[in-house]
Amino acid sequence: MRARITKIVLFLAWLGVCGNVRAHVGSPTVFFQGLAGNYPIRVTIEPPGVVPGLAQIHVVVESGEAKTVTVRPVRWDVGVKGSPSPDTATLVPGETNLFTAQLWLMASGAYSVFVEVSGPRGDGTAIVPLNSIATQRLMMTKGLAILFAVVGSFIVVLLISVVGAAIREGRLEPGQEISPLRRRRGWYGRALAATLLSAALCLGKYWWDSVDKDYRFRRLYTPQSIQTELKPNAAGNPELELSFVPRSRLDSTPLIPDHGRLMHLFLIRDPDGGVFAHLHPNRHPQEGKDATLFTTRLPELPAGHYKLYADITHESGLTQTLTNDLTIPASPSGLAANQSLAETDDAVSLAQPTVESHINFHEGFRLGRGFPDTFEANQETRLVFHLTTVSGAEAVLEPYLGMYGHLIIENSDGTVFNHLHPLGSVSMVSQRQFAEREKAGFLANKPLDQYCTSASTELSFPYAFPKPGIYRLWLQTKTAGKILTGGFQVSIK
Repeated sequence: MRARITKIVLFLAWLGVCGNVRAHVGSPTVFFQGLAGNYPIRVTIEPPGVVPGLAQIHVVVESGEAKTVTVRPVRWDVGVKGSPSPDTATLVPGETNLFTAQLWLMASGAYSVFVEVSGPRGDGTAIVPLNSIATQRLMMTKGLAILFAVVGSFIVVLLISVVGAAIREGRLEPGQEISPLRRRRGWYGRALAATLLSAALCLGKYWWDSVDKDYRFRRLYTPQSIQTELKPNAAGNPELELSFVPRSRLDSTPLIPDHGRLMHLFLIRDPDGGVFAHLHPNRHPQEGKDATLFTTRLPELPAGHYKLYADITHESGLTQTLTNDLTIPASPSGLAANQSLAETDDAVSLAQPTVESHINFHEGFRLGRGFPDTFEANQETRLVFHLTTVSGAEAVLEPYLGMYGHLIIENSDGTVFNHLHPLGSVSMVSQRQFAEREKAGFLANKPLDQYCTSASTELSFPYAFPKPGIYRLWLQTKTAGKILTGGFQVSIK
């Protein structure tokens, strides 16, 4: 019975019954490294492309002998009490600390995976937020379509023949000859059966086309656009207005601050990536606390075409990256000189991302990368950076927006965008939201992650590049009261 249910659900997933919201762009895999009690763990979740669907989960227990590892999907609106019982992850053969499991995500929306580790160090739990959404429309292969067409046609012809034979001979005595009247009735029956079956097939196709259209236009995720307008404010300074319209119940919940800001806005000049800006728009003061209209004064940016990415987090735990393009003119009419970035968390880099192994900053610091400039797609790795003075002395890192480091990754064609922290790709405020709903705030990681202390010069980010291409990486950190932004370029095979 269980195998039959599994087949039915897999069939529904194959048909494409799906959901609709996704954070970041083109990079579905979720990465997390943190603590489950006294166990440092690294978690990778490959969400399904369709919903319902199976999420593949890998858990590495980096120290401590774990006896059991369990995983449990918890939806934002039902909590642990309304969730299925935990599944036990299995130890990968030949490994001592790598566990794997599969979890069904049955609905679209904001989820968290509760990862519990048990062993000599006691029991510990980590919360890994993720969004359950549909990113694929699975197509039937040509060979399978031909096979179904042949089998279907045979069944239709067979059914028409059975109806005709039943009307023509169903009430005949054995050995009795078929009269011309019965033959005519048999053909009438065939014609009626063919008409009814044709009507049923047409209705079925109409129903399926409507379901497919609803899926493609309402359920299949596409990055949501954010509307932009550049104009001077009352003081004559250039101001950027941003607005968006919620599309579902999930993204209609109120926004909450992530790293102390309601919105993190990234502007990247296209196509060279030679200008990078990380800004923090505020809600329009006259629109109220639930407004979706934001404004920010622009720093002095060179003219050109820019890709725009806006990260927001909802009270439900849902995270989104809103996208659009923006053209900044060379001399906008009526716009005065731009403001300074002093004493703000905004930051701008006017340097071209480099393929070199290090960057020297004018402030007297050097940022080096501890990884090659070529990777393979979907190869899990750690992107490691070292910050020192130009002379090689240690540079003490300081908190920047509640973290010691931020890593922004963009494919040169704009189809991939991700905002990482040393903790991974998860939203820390979403993690805290899930923990507090379960009255277990202690399960949320501290604002400053344990993988980097203020005395360390190393920053490490777990990631796997999702597709081949040229990628730009901007590392942002803070030292001696200065925000440093360094850009690197890597090639993915």
